Amino acid sequence: MRKKFLWFVLIPIVIISLVVYLFLDRWVESGLESMGEEIVGARVEIDDLSLTLFPLGIEFHRLQVANPENPWKNLAETGQVRFLLDPGQLLRNKYIIETMEVNELILGTRRTTDGSLPPQTREEEASPSFLRQAATAVASRVEQAPVFDLASLKRTLNIDSLINLNISSFKSIQHIDTLKVRVQNVSREWEVTLTEIEGSRQRIAEIEASVKAIDINELKTIEAITGAVNNLNTVTTNIQELNKAYTTRRASITNQVGDMTTAIDAIDDLAKEDYERVRSLARLPDLSMQGLATLLLGKTLLQEVEYYLGWMDRARNTIRAYMPKPEYENPKRLEGQDVPFPVDRSYPKFWVKNIQISGGTDRNQDTAYFYIAGEAKNISDNQRLTGQPLTVGLSARKGESLSGRFEATFDRRMDLPVDDYAASVTGIPIASFSLGSSDFLPATITQSAATLSAGAHIPGSQFDAHVNMVFGGVVLQFERPARNDVERLTRRVLEGVHGFTADVRVWNTEGSFDLAFSTDLDNMLAAGVMRVMGEEFTRIQNEIRAKVDRTIAEYRAGLDRLFRQKKDEALERLASYERLLNEKIALVETKKKELEARVEEEKRKQTDAAKKKLEDAVKGLFNKQ
Repeated sequence: MRKKFLWFVLIPIVIISLVVYLFLDRWVESGLESMGEEIVGARVEIDDLSLTLFPLGIEFHRLQVANPENPWKNLAETGQVRFLLDPGQLLRNKYIIETMEVNELILGTRRTTDGSLPPQTREEEASPSFLRQAATAVASRVEQAPVFDLASLKRTLNIDSLINLNISSFKSIQHIDTLKVRVQNVSREWEVTLTEIEGSRQRIAEIEASVKAIDINELKTIEAITGAVNNLNTVTTNIQELNKAYTTRRASITNQVGDMTTAIDAIDDLAKEDYERVRSLARLPDLSMQGLATLLLGKTLLQEVEYYLGWMDRARNTIRAYMPKPEYENPKRLEGQDVPFPVDRSYPKFWVKNIQISGGTDRNQDTAYFYIAGEAKNISDNQRLTGQPLTVGLSARKGESLSGRFEATFDRRMDLPVDDYAASVTGIPIASFSLGSSDFLPATITQSAATLSAGAHIPGSQFDAHVNMVFGGVVLQFERPARNDVERLTRRVLEGVHGFTADVRVWNTEGSFDLAFSTDLDNMLAAGVMRVMGEEFTRIQNEIRAKVDRTIAEYRAGLDRLFRQKKDEALERLASYERLLNEKIALVETKKKELEARVEEEKRKQTDAAKKKLEDAVKGLFNKQ
């Protein structure tokens, strides 16, 4: 029995324990490396990992994370890393770490091996790529830089051709086409209404005949007078009905005439928009020189913006990818479904509550690298269980003068992911910063120290980011002589500039990206450019406006003629009918007064008894209009 226990129980346990003792560290190290490579998309290497059981913890002496954009450099490299695991939660298959210590975190170190991974099919990104969406807007904005070379502008600008190529997109022309259809439709409505009005002319003729049939001199008896009053009362009612119907129909037509007139007047406002479009296509600069920010700084700054947008994409999609997906149960038909609800003190499967990062205490640090210190909190695979977003707060330094601060929050507690970034860097040495372009005053800042502050707010697929840069101690080197008046003026101003600011904002509205620039260089140049080029650019602008207005006026003339013809015809027919109606109303009123006078005359001739009989007979028979 003892031999069986020795061979079948004790010896296998010893062998398994020996294997675990010899190879467990390597298994854990390999697992951590694989998980990191899956997240980052580049090689992750851990050196000298050791696992302690009492207390349960992990420690390794070095971590290297390759940069997926440049695999011959490390995205980050650390010194010693150590942390303890919660053994109680580990038994529940949950990895809960209260505090992780990361020492000597350095960015951008060189590698001795290629850090790229073999190509593999990656899942589609979980959220829209801000980089891809912004790239088109960036390129378009840079390409649309205004032309400041007046001689070239005069030589190449063909206003007539520019208008003819873009006339189909003129808002005013499109509006005129719409109004032509509206005029035709509304004129048909007017024709129906006017036909109905004209159809009552027969009734007016009958009313006229009835009124003329009442001969005051033939009214000799009370019965004759009473009959005449009844007839005139009926006529009055009929003429009032016709007048009321006419008033309603006339109001309908005149209101439509007013609406059409207002719509036609709106062509003038749309023509202004069309002029601005042609003016922008002509690439005329704003005389306030606000376009100079794009021309001088746009291309270089936007390349930087694109670079950081790429990292925001990666952060958004990586963190989102590691949120656990809800487990959906497909219940059988006519059966219910058990829905688990979170309970108090529940834990996610993975949760690092606090990472303390040290940039190291070495006073002789390599000035080629960033040394990072700070903390990261609440790294987990389920923020809904932790109730806390992932937050990062880091400070960085490089050499003696360059330092920075970075803060970020990644909130995945709700269905809508929200990311916030804030960064500031001071003492950035500028040894080569391009200004201008090959078409306009190419130059390089050969010496400067810059300060940068930036922020971004990304709720869901929305995006709003801004960057502010302050350049000081600027030394410029121009690559060629100035070619025109504006370049000479700009160069003269820039040679006296030793500092300036630049702002970039990138945001998306209704699914499309937009961007804006500003720089105080604009104000420095505006006054000089207005003096040198203002008069000539104003003349060109006036010529563009005149030709745009003339083109729209020619196209509008047909609408004006059509509307005027239909309107004048409708209003004339209304006026003709109204004159006829007013004549008959006046005829009725005249006859009414004559009849009233005849009644009074008859009263004076009669005795009291007969007078009383006549008053009773005609009482209430006269209608008042």
